[in-house]
Amino acid sequence: MTAAVERAVPDDRVDAVLKELEARSRKEQQQLEELRAAGGTALREQAASFMLDVGPEAGQFLNTLVRGTRARIVLEVGGSVGYSTVWLAEAVRATGGRLYSIEVDPEKRAEQHAFLTSAGLREYVELTGLEAPELVPTLPGPVDLVLLDHWKELYPRDFDATWAVLRPGGLVVADNIVTPRKNAAVIAAYQRHVAGVPDAQSQVLAVGDGLEITVKREAPLCD
Repeated sequence: MTAAVERAVPDDRVDAVLKELEARSRKEQQQLEELRAAGGTALREQAASFMLDVGPEAGQFLNTLVRGTRARIVLEVGGSVGYSTVWLAEAVRATGGRLYSIEVDPEKRAEQHAFLTSAGLREYVELTGLEAPELVPTLPGPVDLVLLDHWKELYPRDFDATWAVLRPGGLVVADNIVTPRKNAAVIAAYQRHVAGVPDAQSQVLAVGDGLEITVKREAPLCD
């Protein structure tokens, strides 16, 4: 995780919250590496204690992606304490949209609420503990952009749940494609799954821990 980024928008409240969360994340990195090295279920058993955030480079990229595509309905699957949530919420505020953020841990969801409130972004976000297959049918319209950043073995399930309501030209962004390396097998399974979807086109970008961007191809124009 890099130490800092130049903010897309000079908003003091948002900047202060992001800096606070980035400082917290830097403090967690050594302990995270030790748990990953231990293998087994060590990290999963203590996951509720960590942010497990996308990092500033990916956060900035997601913010730019939402703004650049003018995304109005954005779904975040795995909000944790709200780092990526703040980046996405700031962007949907600019596009006139709304962010739906899934975080099943109620304590983390409470932190999301607090950080969004401090950043002045709470009104742009719907926080929920529902899983993606439950939430997606309740959304008000086609989804423009999805972020997958939760347990990696659930990526295929939640890709399918969200792909069904993703608009043509919409994007699914999956985090942790390159690191941590212990996820290589389950990430490879996700990539094979996505590669089998006829109207999906993907590319991996060396941003943060590696992002796979999958676009839902639009039907070709007829002559």
